[in-house]
Amino acid sequence: MYTLGVFVLLSFTIFIFKFVYSNFWVPWRIQTHFQKQGITGPRYLPIIGNATDMRRMYMEAQAKTIPLTHDIICRVLPYIHQWSMEYGKMFVYWFGPKPRLTISDPVMIKEILTNTGGPFRKVGFTPVSKLLFGEGLVGLEDEQWVVHRRIANQAFTIDRVKGWLPEITLSVRNVLDKWEEMKEGMEEFEVDVHKQLRLLTADVISRTAFGSNFEEGKRIFNLQEQQMNHFLQAVSSVYIPGYRFLPTKMNRERDRLEKETRASIKALVESEKNRKERENSTNLLSLLLSSYKNQNGEIENLEVDEVVNECKTFYFAGMETTANLLTWALLLLAEHQEWQDRAREEVINVCGQKTPPTADNLTELKLVSIKSQ
Repeated sequence: MYTLGVFVLLSFTIFIFKFVYSNFWVPWRIQTHFQKQGITGPRYLPIIGNATDMRRMYMEAQAKTIPLTHDIICRVLPYIHQWSMEYGKMFVYWFGPKPRLTISDPVMIKEILTNTGGPFRKVGFTPVSKLLFGEGLVGLEDEQWVVHRRIANQAFTIDRVKGWLPEITLSVRNVLDKWEEMKEGMEEFEVDVHKQLRLLTADVISRTAFGSNFEEGKRIFNLQEQQMNHFLQAVSSVYIPGYRFLPTKMNRERDRLEKETRASIKALVESEKNRKERENSTNLLSLLLSSYKNQNGEIENLEVDEVVNECKTFYFAGMETTANLLTWALLLLAEHQEWQDRAREEVINVCGQKTPPTADNLTELKLVSIKSQ
């Protein structure tokens, strides 16, 4: 009994020491280090850091309307906007006991982004945020990232992307037909463009990723969308180790969504593996299941769980970013209708009044181009 008591006391003492060391001593030492170089920032609060202020400023920014402008940093990252005005273009803020150095000098940014073999690493995900990205390319590093990137690159050659154009055109045509039905018999009607474009991008990615299984793919998008709401709450809060194991309502819902999403994607993977033996598939899922021979002649491939992780990454990164870009483009065209008229005229001249675009005539579009300024 005496030995057990000593062990418990020793363990408790070590825990207290580590807690004080990581939550008080290390942050104080880091703050002092940067202050000597003239780099300041918001005051560190033990354990929570600046998470409370970040959440408050984000909620305040979301509650305000902003003018139509490209300067949206005050909306999407209000704490960065405010602190940069208070502390300068380089400052330190705290996400829990973890410091984050904000820089805006282009030379330093280039050094960080290109020096892949140096001390600069990606910001790691918490166990909660990992559920959304599934430990895909976004979070991988070093040789594991290289292998995944090599295999993923097979799916995005220019010839393969051109081969997806009929599916993309069909998805767009379905949306336009739906809008025509909504407008029928009405002089004016309103539509939530962003919501419609999210459905469009979900449909496009589902078709190109899963081929005939695009309906199941869209269902997975819905699961991921629900999971994203939990992710946004997770990244705005300090992660408490072990909290995700508590049987709270949110934790149970998060686990249910994760299990259902992985089970659905795994079923598609198994179905694609069987279908791939019968025909030469070119959708994204099939290409992720393909092997790659590296420079040493070694065969590289992804395990089923790794394919699932990459699919989760493509779901999130592909749908949300593309839908936001298209929504912003349509908003700008509505604001500058002279450009809308010029863009429409070019498309009609190149593609025809009702002829779907092809991979060949897309290169003839000069105004309607991702390279346009």
